[in-house]
Amino acid sequence: MSAREAERILARHWDGKNLPIQPVAIAKAMGVNVAARSSGHESGRFQYQDDGRPEIWFEPSEPRVRQRFTIAHELGHFVLNHGPQFRDGVQNFNLAARDWREREANAFAANLLMPRQAVDVAIADLGFTDIERLAQAFDVSQVAMKYRLQDLGWL
Repeated sequence: MSAREAERILARHWDGKNLPIQPVAIAKAMGVNVAARSSGHESGRFQYQDDGRPEIWFEPSEPRVRQRFTIAHELGHFVLNHGPQFRDGVQNFNLAARDWREREANAFAANLLMPRQAVDVAIADLGFTDIERLAQAFDVSQVAMKYRLQDLGWL
């Protein structure tokens, strides 16, 4: 479900060519406010404001690639209708996350930031063969790219 939803969002908000994909622009185009808010213990949060508008917060002190994944992950909570409020600490951004909603939001974020078609083109057509170069092209961490390549069968 998360892959289909990410593909649907990309079809509406991405030209299919330009990388990296911009999760903040996508969120804003969907009517979701995105704000940098330092909490000291959360990487991100999705919630509805008092007036009912959806909002994503992210930790501004974390590395840019982490912020991008966090924003995409929180957007996943919104798109996948996971409820009114999610607070995400660092433990939720890995494959071992216990809550199915966290795993689903992680999969959504990976599919949004590193779409299968774009990864396949980067490897097969453009000759990007190392994880570092792919991670730079998609503006994600090398760890996230490695997991995505494994998921797509490239590793």
